[in-house]
Amino acid sequence: MKKLAALLMVLVMCFALVSCQKEEPKQSEATATPVVTEVPATATPVPTEAPTAEPAKEPIIIRWGTHWVDGQDPNKINETTGDYAMTDPADRQLRLAAEAAVLEKHNVKIVYVQYAQDVRSELVLSVLAGNPCCEIARMWSGSENTVLAQNILQPLDEYAYIFEGADWMWPTAVFGHNYFVNSNVSFNQYFTLLVNLTMLEQVEALREEDGTILYPMEMLERGDWTWSNFKDYLMKIQAHYGTQPAAEGAKVPTKMAYETDHRFATLSAIYSNGGAIYGDSGIMVDSQQTIDAVKYIVELREAGVMVDCGVYDDGYTPQWCESGYDFGRGNTVFAECPIWVIKGQADNCAARGESIAIMPWPAADRLVTKNPDGTVTYSPEYRQVISVGDVDGVLKGISPEMTKLALESYRTYWETYYSLKAGVDSMDLYKSAVAKDMATGYGLDIFNETYGEGILYAFIFNSELCVPNDVAGNLGMRDPWDRILGKGLYGIDGTPSYEVAIKANMNQFTDVVTEMEAILGSTELNDNQGPVVTASGKVVVPVGADLSTIDWTQYFSAEDGFDGVMDPSLAVYETEGRVDVTTPGAYQAKAIFTDKAGNTGDAKVDVIVYDPANTTAPTLTLVEELPTIAMDADASAIDWTAYVAEAKDASGLDLKGLVVADVSVLDTSMPASYPVTLSVTDYAGNTTSVEITVEVVVE
Repeated sequence: MKKLAALLMVLVMCFALVSCQKEEPKQSEATATPVVTEVPATATPVPTEAPTAEPAKEPIIIRWGTHWVDGQDPNKINETTGDYAMTDPADRQLRLAAEAAVLEKHNVKIVYVQYAQDVRSELVLSVLAGNPCCEIARMWSGSENTVLAQNILQPLDEYAYIFEGADWMWPTAVFGHNYFVNSNVSFNQYFTLLVNLTMLEQVEALREEDGTILYPMEMLERGDWTWSNFKDYLMKIQAHYGTQPAAEGAKVPTKMAYETDHRFATLSAIYSNGGAIYGDSGIMVDSQQTIDAVKYIVELREAGVMVDCGVYDDGYTPQWCESGYDFGRGNTVFAECPIWVIKGQADNCAARGESIAIMPWPAADRLVTKNPDGTVTYSPEYRQVISVGDVDGVLKGISPEMTKLALESYRTYWETYYSLKAGVDSMDLYKSAVAKDMATGYGLDIFNETYGEGILYAFIFNSELCVPNDVAGNLGMRDPWDRILGKGLYGIDGTPSYEVAIKANMNQFTDVVTEMEAILGSTELNDNQGPVVTASGKVVVPVGADLSTIDWTQYFSAEDGFDGVMDPSLAVYETEGRVDVTTPGAYQAKAIFTDKAGNTGDAKVDVIVYDPANTTAPTLTLVEELPTIAMDADASAIDWTAYVAEAKDASGLDLKGLVVADVSVLDTSMPASYPVTLSVTDYAGNTTSVEITVEVVVE
């Protein structure tokens, strides 16, 4: 019923929006039905002239900048198909309703701005020009640190009151200020802890006095889902499965209690103990909470109950996603699995008749309290590690009034969107309201008679702990932490324990903070983007050519956000070691431009070295099945390379891009068979031609 109510609400709001946008057709005087109002004798006489109504205020435009307007703008039309670019009709209606709510509450009309170039260049160029391109600027995950370091974002601290009661929109402060807002309601970690419940049923040591299996969901509800109990639980599982041969295709030799990627397991342990790489109090890689969490991971590894699913050649970087795939093979009971492959691995388990659950990472023992009345209290320090993902900010140059209105509209939009999506009145109820759909979407067996309710309980419990909090990757601190952790765990390069290693390498984190705080404390914009370099054309030279005689400047151009159009004569051109003029072949020359701030940008141009003495005609091989041509197709726009499997000269140079067609007798307005001659000429002037028959068909 909630979903039906939500849908009806969406439709009503959308129709209201449409009615606001379209003028109602006027009735003619001859056909209009007069409206007669009876006035009681005691009523105040109706004035002969009605008071003039105040004209409606024009909506205020708030621009939302994005790198993907098709996924944001519900009114965007695909120019090719004529359909809405937003392919999910339900999502489109929700967004229309959210826009209608913003219009009604704030008199704001949202207009979407598609970035013309990389967000890291687009935003700074607009601020530099004194004309910010948008009020709400979306930054894709990984670009935030670069944008922030340009010193073009406003600190939003004074607007924190707007997001009271909506903590999920207000990520962790960075460098002492809040620069970002967030629209993503997270349900699970980037790498989520999965458990195979069916495999647990084979472990007799997990049976309770009544003979039933003790599942992790019950431990969570009782307050027993803690580090110490998790280790004991894993040891019982490992004792059962550790001697069994691996499942087919598995990456480790035997079945495991817990197979993982140590980076994500350790991050989960850190956050489940109130730690972080970088948190509300700044750098936390050396905090006691973080150090104790790493010690716990070492403890699990040394006990033989947790293992990485192989590492790459450097000896300490775990093989990407493999623990999740081994989970799907039935080779491990617990595993960290990337969220984008959970459904596939759940399906693999279901095909064997096995059920899985998503569990929050267990809490440090110190953060769980069992109360005298039988209830359990989890400390607010107990969290799941959640990457922030794409975030939004407000550019410098936007007035305080517009900033306030933009942020108020932002909150209204996303609260409306999610509330309607779940059919709830409050965002406090959102996660529990959509939990069933989310859980079944992941392939969780929530209708299982034995533990279905427990699966759903754990899923909701986990999701309530999922508030965006991990910003280390966005600030450039994740990579050095990964290296220090991995080298310490595997003893690479003589790296000692984490506690010793991290304290010896704190400069890798403090330097980032010092540099960034200096930049953000300045009033100057910071140029940290290299020039955009463009290569055009193709350089064709004979064997033995002198490359120093070539004017490379005609093949490259460059433009920098701060310096403008750059002089190509000042670039460095690299041909040595890249182009061998003694041997026919396809090579590339490189141009490197450096701006006034020392940032570099580069591009490469193709260089073809051919044999001028070659007199052998090139080869031209057709594909086995020639494509047909649609009736009324533009003959000049046909890609004739689609008809060619291979075209090469005597030296093996690829000539496919040089194929031309004689279409003098081709008439695409009439379905029939037509002769077309394909020709290719090599760089030495030798030509080969082949006549083909093409079919013009009615599609």
